[in-house]
Amino acid sequence: MFELIHLKGNTYYINAKTNLGLYKINEKDVILIDVPIKRYGPKIDSLLRSYGFNLKYIINTHSHADHTGCNEYLIKQTGCKVITSRIERAFLRNDKLDIGFLSGGYPLNNYDTPLMHVNEQHDILSLRYLPDCLHSFKLPGHHYDMRGFKTRDGIYFIADSICTKELIDKEHIMLIYDVDGYIKSLNFIKTLKGKIMVPSHCCISTNLDELVDYNLAKIAEIINVLLNYLDIPNTYDNIFSYIFSYYNLHISYNKYLLICSTIRSYLAYLVNNNLLTTYFLDNKLYFKRI
Repeated sequence: MFELIHLKGNTYYINAKTNLGLYKINEKDVILIDVPIKRYGPKIDSLLRSYGFNLKYIINTHSHADHTGCNEYLIKQTGCKVITSRIERAFLRNDKLDIGFLSGGYPLNNYDTPLMHVNEQHDILSLRYLPDCLHSFKLPGHHYDMRGFKTRDGIYFIADSICTKELIDKEHIMLIYDVDGYIKSLNFIKTLKGKIMVPSHCCISTNLDELVDYNLAKIAEIINVLLNYLDIPNTYDNIFSYIFSYYNLHISYNKYLLICSTIRSYLAYLVNNNLLTTYFLDNKLYFKRI
């Protein structure tokens, strides 16, 4: 782990807990695409120094801490600049925004885990400042304004747009903000067949079709589970409880936060696509299959 691996031309990746991109602007100056959690900062800094690299920019695909956690440390060590999309900048600057966003209001302190807690006080540049050796593209679904990046060598860094079979089989419910957007991102990945793709938490590949189909099949399964359960009208809390029981998921504050937020997104997707209807009864919101 924490090895620099050449992909093509000036494009490399670092096989950390999160796959990180590295692009050489020249023999000395480099760009990182994402960084791992905070405690790995010294490892990344040491690796860069061992190659004599000068870190110019960190490009964050989105604001989760396993993609941004070393930002502060590496800025202090190298003086580099951080670049991300406009909305992800806001999430990086406010330690309650992402947790509040997921919980639907001001969050319980119990939800504040290292993965969710990000609060950066340095300057963060917008994508207007993205070096011309990189091209950004939208990857909707997982987070509010997640982006992928294509290097000048034609390598695609596709962030958290796809999950491994092992993680899907273990967790079942992946964090999704926009189900329709997630499906579109997965189908976009299929159009990249033949290109080198670097997902954040999967193996590098030129063909992810089988894994895309596995992800899509799990989404379809969850949709069917919800639709079948909602043959009889029910409320948010009962739906959440059913999903935890159906998939035999261990409940915790963090799991409750992430899974309930995702199930709300599934329900919104189903209502907006006219597969569920809603109504109020006894001051409760009910969902029912059409």
